[in-house]
Amino acid sequence: MSIKKLSKEDLEYGYKYDFSTEDVPPEEVFLKQDRVEKAFDLALNTKQEGYNIFVSGPESIGRTTYALRRLKEKAQKEPVPEDICYYYNFDDPLRPKYLLLPAGVGRGFVEEVDRAIESLKTELPKAFEGKEYEEEVAKITKEAEKRKKEILENLAKEAEAKNLGVVVTPMGIKLLPLVGRRIVEEPELFANPRLQETYQSNLSEFEERFRDYIRALREEDHKLAEKLNELKERVATFVVERVFSRCDERYCHEPQAVEFLNRLKKEIVKNVDLFLMWKGAEGNTQMLAYLEKLFKRFKLNLIVDNSSLNGAPVIYEEVPSFQSLFGTISYTMEMGVLYADHTSIKAGSLHRARGGYLVIRASDLLKNYMLWDAFKKAIMHSKVHIPGYTVEDFLLPYVGISPEPVPLNLKVVLIGDYLTYQLLSLYDPEFNRLFKVKAEFNPVVDLDEEVYEKFPKLVKKILQEEGIKDLDGSALSELFKYAVMLSGSKKKISVVMGDIVDVIREANVFSEGERIIRGEHIKRAIEEKFYRSNLLEEKIRKAIVEGKILCTVDGKRVGQVNGLSIYELGDISFGKPTRITASVYLGDKGVVSIEREVALSGPIHSKAVLTLGGYLNGKYGKDMPLHLSCTITFEQSYEEVEGDSASVAELLAILSALSGVEIRQDIAVTGSVDQFGNVQPVGGIKEKVEGFYRVCKAIGFNGTQGVLLPSRNFENLVLSDEVIESVEKGEFHLYLMDTIDDAIELMTGLKAEKFHKLVKKRLIEFFKRANARGKGLKS
Repeated sequence: MSIKKLSKEDLEYGYKYDFSTEDVPPEEVFLKQDRVEKAFDLALNTKQEGYNIFVSGPESIGRTTYALRRLKEKAQKEPVPEDICYYYNFDDPLRPKYLLLPAGVGRGFVEEVDRAIESLKTELPKAFEGKEYEEEVAKITKEAEKRKKEILENLAKEAEAKNLGVVVTPMGIKLLPLVGRRIVEEPELFANPRLQETYQSNLSEFEERFRDYIRALREEDHKLAEKLNELKERVATFVVERVFSRCDERYCHEPQAVEFLNRLKKEIVKNVDLFLMWKGAEGNTQMLAYLEKLFKRFKLNLIVDNSSLNGAPVIYEEVPSFQSLFGTISYTMEMGVLYADHTSIKAGSLHRARGGYLVIRASDLLKNYMLWDAFKKAIMHSKVHIPGYTVEDFLLPYVGISPEPVPLNLKVVLIGDYLTYQLLSLYDPEFNRLFKVKAEFNPVVDLDEEVYEKFPKLVKKILQEEGIKDLDGSALSELFKYAVMLSGSKKKISVVMGDIVDVIREANVFSEGERIIRGEHIKRAIEEKFYRSNLLEEKIRKAIVEGKILCTVDGKRVGQVNGLSIYELGDISFGKPTRITASVYLGDKGVVSIEREVALSGPIHSKAVLTLGGYLNGKYGKDMPLHLSCTITFEQSYEEVEGDSASVAELLAILSALSGVEIRQDIAVTGSVDQFGNVQPVGGIKEKVEGFYRVCKAIGFNGTQGVLLPSRNFENLVLSDEVIESVEKGEFHLYLMDTIDDAIELMTGLKAEKFHKLVKKRLIEFFKRANARGKGLKS
């Protein structure tokens, strides 16, 4: 193929809209993302563990929006998971236990239990103050006293036979000497040694029998206490069962609720004194506060209430942390010590997403390695452990709790980018086990009729969500063209919606006071978006115009070519001409890049320079060895040079220096060359062409200026209207090439065959001089 000159028709991409968005139905469209759809289909229909999803793609492409939409659609068809409660563990108070109840049951159950507890504060004291209870206590006590009286009477009879009298005192029962029927008091006894001796003898003989009677009396006391406790328990049980009867009846079909209620009722009966003390503490604020704390053990803590759900939960955790994901335990201070109990537990996102779906941004999760590790363990072991170490950094003593972990079943969707996925796959051995499904968004998709038809619906959806006025046909066309320009190809379109939304918002501002957004508003938004960021480009262009950066855009030079470089600054990228020069002389160093020698050359550029040596040797060194030394450089370049897109320009500079033929300076060149002289496509075509165009415009058009680029980059010529109009006027020109020979003919005006003869002639001269020098050295 010879050089092809492009016309305006070649540069137009041909898509336009002749209608506004006013009558277009809004639709949330994700263009050409079949790979993502299939990934979600697989993951959402696979119940086995590990089929969590990593959604990969650039920012603002709609990763989170798409994920939430798919998850909500799926979640609506799935059952609502159980409510989660925590309750006091009477066997191990520092390890509260969880209770799972059917969705929507938890709140009612907690309220029923609370009402029952409050009712017992009144009903239990009332029962124990009632006439029936007092009469029963009196009856039991009377019977016990009767039996004790009989025991004492029997004791007195047997003691009297041993001349001992029984005396009952507040300190207990004593035996004293009995003279006749008179009991001798202790002062008289101590005053009569003979009586003491007789007393001690009688006491020793009766001591064992006396102990039997004492044991019998104590046994009666124990029996009395047991019967009173049995009565108390019986009365308390009756009242508790009566108060909880409604709750028992309502939740009798929930095994976990029944088990909890049975245990709760037993514990209330055991602690009935607390309820009896409550009434007596009325008016005593301090005592009531103390009792209220004790009453907490009978309460339930509902941490997840799913009563409002119509399907499985879908939770998007925007700020993941230990507290937000795993839940928290709130501590209160008492007497300088931090305390917590089961009512201090609060749910995290993992609890709320249980039985459903959890969406998290990977970058937020990975900022804390310990959080990432704990998160993986929760998924791996299907349990949510609520961390109790949130207060371990404090120097204060504390009494912490370790809640029983809740079983976990959910599907996790991580939102991240391609690099994060690759790094995790390579360096985290557990990642691929837990996230078996990758859903990767394609930021640039093929442009076809389907995309053309759906684009207005997508724009309408954006306008509706943003509350922005409609776009007319020209504005819609300009916006579509902008999306195509972002893709860098006339046959593709960018679906990263963040940039498109920004342009719509800014165009809306510029259309203030008008009913609809027109094409000129979209153009202005795009131009001003670029203008806000192109200060450096303007300074470089000004320096070229002022002659501080040497750049010739007319005439011809030997060994000098205008190459095109790309500057990427994060929010903007632009092209600028770079003067590439070559100097040749006799020697055996081959092609030497000055940038490489001073470590300003990246590996790709260094490879490209070595490729140039391969071309020269293959083209001209088949009949003779080349005795050539050549230095090439990017003049006035002080940063690292990378890439191979300047290799065609570098080769032209070398060949010009060898042949002595001048090279056009009004044509800038971009393209990569292989060892056989074939021109290969490169990146940044739009930026390079428009960058050189702006420099030529600033210096002044002469009617011959333009850019020579690889024919395989034709699709990448998505240029601004200004450049296309300049091509139409004949001010600026674009040429396509396939081989280095095409470039030679355009840039030198000579036929490639004749040009190569001139290069070969110079190399033969170098060969002869090298041989002559060699012979001279030998002689």
